[in-house]
Amino acid sequence: MDQYFKRPLFYDYGLSLLICLFVYYLSCNQRLIIPNIDDIKSSTTDLSTIGLTLAGFILTLLTVLVTFKVGSKVIEDEHESEAGVFDLFFKSRLYYETIHLLKNGIKSLMFVSLIGFFVKLIGSSQLILCLYYWNLGSLIIISMTLLRSLLILDRILHLQKVS
Repeated sequence: MDQYFKRPLFYDYGLSLLICLFVYYLSCNQRLIIPNIDDIKSSTTDLSTIGLTLAGFILTLLTVLVTFKVGSKVIEDEHESEAGVFDLFFKSRLYYETIHLLKNGIKSLMFVSLIGFFVKLIGSSQLILCLYYWNLGSLIIISMTLLRSLLILDRILHLQKVS
């Protein structure tokens, strides 16, 4: 799990690419039928909306974390044993890693959502067929970003049990 958190975007986009290549292989060998253009466009709209909504939720979580840090106590090294768990968390490198992971998750969601909308708006019918694979990749990236955010939130909630 630690390996995944060190380079999450690499793993998200790598997994997405591998699955898209596998689906492309299946569709070239007529083992998988690609949906019609209207269904592809509809899926693009749905995935882009989900991605932007999820980015908003993660941004809210990020804002709450930053706001709590501003309100936390300044800890002196001699008195760390008296400090609360969250005060220690806000002082640690884990806080900055958490903020970094959430911020990059928002960027990734914005990227896949906006590219999907953009290609749908200006794409030709040939480019729309590529949108099917973009949708598949977007679904994987959105799912992995949601999973990562939930894992981060779970670890933060676990801190509350400790305190």
